[in-house]
Amino acid sequence: MRPPGRTIKQNYYTMTGNQKKIIRKLQWIFYPVALLLIIDFILKFRNHSPLEPDTKADQLADVIDKIFMIIVFLFVSIGAIALIQQFFTRELNKPKNTADAANAKLLMKIEAPNQLAGSVILFLVSLGFTIMLNVMLFAPTFIFEQEQIDRFELFEKFIFGFFYIITHFLVLVFGLRLFKGMPPLFIATEKGFCYEPAGISTGWILWKDVQAVRESSVLSGGRVNNGPTLMPVLGIKLTNPDAYNTAAYAPLLQRVVKLGQQLNNYQTEGVGDILLNPADFGHQYEKVIQLFKQQSKAMFDYNSIVG
Repeated sequence: MRPPGRTIKQNYYTMTGNQKKIIRKLQWIFYPVALLLIIDFILKFRNHSPLEPDTKADQLADVIDKIFMIIVFLFVSIGAIALIQQFFTRELNKPKNTADAANAKLLMKIEAPNQLAGSVILFLVSLGFTIMLNVMLFAPTFIFEQEQIDRFELFEKFIFGFFYIITHFLVLVFGLRLFKGMPPLFIATEKGFCYEPAGISTGWILWKDVQAVRESSVLSGGRVNNGPTLMPVLGIKLTNPDAYNTAAYAPLLQRVVKLGQQLNNYQTEGVGDILLNPADFGHQYEKVIQLFKQQSKAMFDYNSIVG
């Protein structure tokens, strides 16, 4: 989103050398995966009688499917467990050394957009999946034949158990979001600020620990037909990011955040410890810019990007 009243130069949407390197490295992952998917498709949909016993080709297709399932499951499970851990330990992880920032004089507060309809839909969908999984667990013959139940493998039961936990967790999260509402998106006081998009908070960041601020861009998932695109961001460099990560995030999420910071710093040339999305602020983005210039007293450079 382009901030109101400002003109973004064309090079704002041009990939840097580091971002091009990332794309080139991702191609070494994408092409082998695409090749395996094509092989899997050919093996599954070749012409043969469904009554024939399994062949070596069928067994190879099953192996490919399981490899993809395990890889996807690992990525999903790491992210999900990190969020669950963060959710239940959030009160314990409140940074004690910056608690006074929350009680300082309020300078700016931006509420999260009203998403009542979306919250209702998400809650009902997650509740529906939870009911269905409970029926599958406690009354499986209502959905499956006994022969199908007997064929369930250990890995499939493990995946079922994992998603059983996830759906109940989502009911809790979306239920709280529906009845309590979303926390403010951005709060700034005389001593620091807190940014909380999608319910994931950076914790309170002291102005004195902001070392540099710069408008930049990072790679973001694009459309199917054009691949990754560049997303404008307001990048922030901290003097001690590890200390803030330890204070604000649960142990597993700390590792995920640190990996993301390394990638973002590589793309933004060192200002990727925290990324603020201009689209979150809408018409108030310019006020946020001025606030950072006044309060952080950090190196602030956006002239090379904004005309």
